[in-house]
Amino acid sequence: MKARPRIVAASLSLLILGLAAAPNAEAAPKEKILWTQSFNEKAGTKPDPKIWSYDIGNGFGWGNNEQEYYTNKAANISTDGLGNLVITAKKLNPDDPKDQYITNYCASCLYSSAKIVTRGKLGFKYGSISARIQIPDGVGMWPAFWLLGVPRNTCDGWPSCGEIDILEARGSDTYHSVSTVHGPGYSGGSAISNYYFSGNEPLNTGFHIYKLDWYPNVVKFYVDNEVVGIVRKSTVAPNDWVFNAEFYMILNLATGGNFDNGNLDDTIDSKVLKIDWIKYTTINGLGKLYKH
Repeated sequence: MKARPRIVAASLSLLILGLAAAPNAEAAPKEKILWTQSFNEKAGTKPDPKIWSYDIGNGFGWGNNEQEYYTNKAANISTDGLGNLVITAKKLNPDDPKDQYITNYCASCLYSSAKIVTRGKLGFKYGSISARIQIPDGVGMWPAFWLLGVPRNTCDGWPSCGEIDILEARGSDTYHSVSTVHGPGYSGGSAISNYYFSGNEPLNTGFHIYKLDWYPNVVKFYVDNEVVGIVRKSTVAPNDWVFNAEFYMILNLATGGNFDNGNLDDTIDSKVLKIDWIKYTTINGLGKLYKH
């Protein structure tokens, strides 16, 4: 009878050792950083041309009746010397010869701004994509951090190749941000959107982390590590789930357009979108970076 406690004690010791070892044995795999970018260059440095290209012009409103003209000028996109990439929407002056090359061509363009893309340089499939961003306020300001599907054999453009909006916001309501997916049968006004409410503090007063976790059959959106939306393959059924292929990244600051019902305060002289860093990591080993 006295031997039994020793057996129990030994068993407890083994159990305790086993419990101590269990976290190491069952720990989630360390996620691999596939790509990251910060913006610590001296003030006035433009985005790395090995990674980013520019969409230039107005694109006939880019399908959204937007009222900006995108340029590749440092005045519209460059580092601020404080660790941020800054996209600046600047009011155009039709009487200024420096702006007339835009205003003479595009009468509806009220602002210059910038839109950068990784198209043809970097691509992404699955994994976690995040960025630390400060959005602007101002009626008609439309900041965005998003992905577009690369045309392939099964699709030839938008919306059949898909779109994932990690962040969009209306400058008229900076207490909310929007995260959306577009695809065939669920695009434009029929897209699947998820809204985040910031509470007492508007999003434009500081930096926040906007993140996408992307799996083969589900995407999850986060703001400051809070889940704000989940879209599953079953959510879009019977329409096609088109998020199992390569996408490229886009950052831009639009003005006007359909997103805020055409509203634009054209008394605004300038507004800025700030990007501190961008990061792309695996999730449970999922994630592929394409280098072109």
